[in-house]
Order: sequence, then structure tokens, then C-alpha cells
Amino acid sequence: MFGLFPLHPMTLVQLAVFNTNTNQTVIQTYNKTTYDSCTVDDSLDTDTFQYNGGSNEFGSPTTIPVPLTIEGTQYYFSDADDGEQCQHGMAFELKVGHGLGLPPSLNQPPPPPYTPPPGPADDGQSPPVTVVTSPINDGMRIVANSCWLLLMVLVSVSLLV
Repeated sequence: MFGLFPLHPMTLVQLAVFNTNTNQTVIQTYNKTTYDSCTVDDSLDTDTFQYNGGSNEFGSPTTIPVPLTIEGTQYYFSDADDGEQCQHGMAFELKVGHGLGLPPSLNQPPPPPYTPPPGPADDGQSPPVTVVTSPINDGMRIVANSCWLLLMVLVSVSLLV
């Protein structure tokens, strides 16, 4: 099974998606001779690529995505059973052209870059700071003064009597 799907809604790359199993391979080539022979034996590393399911489990269902990134004619075939499947029709040609771009609904300018909100107005002055200082043990001094006053009152009263 084969299908064409967008790689991502914001990119123009398409995928050829092959639903197969792990004992099958997908061959992508730009070489018509390799395609016609249904084998990769005489292909170059620069024009022929082999995709597999990436699993060691034999015969399990798998999906093989192949990115369509190069414009031009591409050939796909299965080389399973020494190319026998390809010789019996499991092969096709695909022409990849330049896309039309994004649809109008996605073709919008990007949002403006983020700018942080303005901070408080700066007139070159810091906000006023109130610092309250009090001597240490100020409360003890009041108590001590009260005691001294009481002592003086008592002494004065006792002198009067």
C-alpha cells in the first residue's frame, strides 16, 4: 500500500508512505537502469537508497516513510525475493515537481517578535525609601527611666513625711 502525505503542515516536503511488513524493503532510485533490472546490484550509493522497517522481528506490519525532497523522476520497487516482486509489478515511477506553496489559509506573515512590556517610568531617581532607626534597647531605657522616676517620687514622699 502506498500513499502521499505531507511531512508537516508548515513544510513543503511530501512523504511517500509504504505500508508493508518488516521482511520487505523499499528501494528508491533515480537510476532507470536499476529500476528496469529490479535489482540494486549495479546501482550507485548516490542514486539508490534502500529503506526497511528497522525491526529485527520478521514479518511484522510496519510503515516506511520516504521523504520526497528531490525534484525529478524517482523509481520505487520491492527487491524482495531477489527482485521477483518487482518483476511481477511491485514497482512504480513517480515524478516529483516543485510545489505551489502553502495554501492561503497557512500563507500568513509571521507574528511580530516578542517585546517585553514597558517597566515603570524612570526619571533617573529611585523611589523614596523610608528608613526608621531606633536605638537598641529603647524600650528598656523607658522602663529604667520610669523606675528612676518612681524611686525619686518615693524618696520625695518619704522626706515629706
